[in-house]
Amino acid sequence: MLRSFLPLAAAALLAAGCASQPDVRHVTAPEKNAGIDGGAPVGTVDMAAHKMAGSPGDYELRARLLTIAPGGGAAPHPHAGQPGIVRVIKGTIVEGRGSAQRVLKAGDYWFENADTTHWFRNPSTTEPAELWAVDVVPKKKP
Repeated sequence: MLRSFLPLAAAALLAAGCASQPDVRHVTAPEKNAGIDGGAPVGTVDMAAHKMAGSPGDYELRARLLTIAPGGGAAPHPHAGQPGIVRVIKGTIVEGRGSAQRVLKAGDYWFENADTTHWFRNPSTTEPAELWAVDVVPKKKP
């Protein structure tokens, strides 16, 4: 009796563990931005005071904590003139660049440079994802 119970118990535990992982096999780019919260910067740094080469006074260093709702994401967009680094803090994100896609989990990160055009989506149907994004952005003109 115990011999037949152990394999069934192990299979049930394995199935339960797999059920909590989002299915990332058929994730596609969002058609529009949806389910993204936290666009307000945690803080910005005026680059003018740092006396960098060029005209850094026209830019700010911006840090944001973004929450991506289940199924939410960002439609394809470029990063020319807006370089940055994004780290996954919580959950899973699928990022696409051209025809390539990759799955990123908590602790993983990506770079955004002048050549980057990409999209990303939270593939979970139940859990939000969180991203820490730091980028250089043009100052808003008054």
